[in-house]
Amino acid sequence: MNADDTTRASSAPLLSGRGLGRTFRLPRSSPFQPGPVRHALVDADLDVAAGESVALIGESGSGKSTLVRLLLALDAPTTGEVVFDGRAVRPGRAADLRWFRRDTGVVLQDPYSSLDPRMRVRDTVAEPLRALRIPGDHRALVDEVLERVGLSRDDADGYPHEFSGGQRQRIALARAVVHRPRLLVGDEPMSALDVTVRAQILGLLRELRDDLGLALLTVSHDIGLVQHLADRVAVLHDGRIVEEGPVRSVLRHPQHAYTRSLVASVPTLD
Repeated sequence: MNADDTTRASSAPLLSGRGLGRTFRLPRSSPFQPGPVRHALVDADLDVAAGESVALIGESGSGKSTLVRLLLALDAPTTGEVVFDGRAVRPGRAADLRWFRRDTGVVLQDPYSSLDPRMRVRDTVAEPLRALRIPGDHRALVDEVLERVGLSRDDADGYPHEFSGGQRQRIALARAVVHRPRLLVGDEPMSALDVTVRAQILGLLRELRDDLGLALLTVSHDIGLVQHLADRVAVLHDGRIVEEGPVRSVLRHPQHAYTRSLVASVPTLD
């Protein structure tokens, strides 16, 4: 970690999860017996400092998406608490969470399914501005953010099906940051893109982080992406964080057997 990364990591957490757990009751096998309990997440602690980039890695079903849903107040934890900038975050009415939504943006895995095919790009990108009651000239804000992500003002009049996968992800990014959040969360934001486009979006994410002072929380199974984007990484396995620390240290010198297996599974060229 360089000096800037050390400064970010040493600052007070912007987002903090403490002792987070989530259990689900599975369908009952008998009408006379309750269904078994599945522990999707167990006693997870995670911090993201202002301006810091943190990645969550692990196989499908390891608990990554469950943890993100709890951190974003999209689901209630069975145990533990989430705090954003010193204020408790709990699922509730949209109006009660507006303060939190103003400071967070989300980019999903599939840019096409996350965009309404009936809405023009301008209306899609402006949606958070309307929903969060952001003051100002919304048209000017949309034009500005489209240019920031490498699109033009003319693109604002198009529909999602008229754009490539990489362009659609740029539109999704524009929508996620148009209201100038402090934290951007990406749930496998590049897994649906080809290798060349992934590199372009990776560069764009780094530019947005630097230009806007964003903190990033990224869910990914792509260790190559994590190495180039994250300051710190947390490894999840069977609902538990089994290893966490600076990305270079964890991925170059993994301590846990599961982390070693993940790193060993990355293809290399002889």
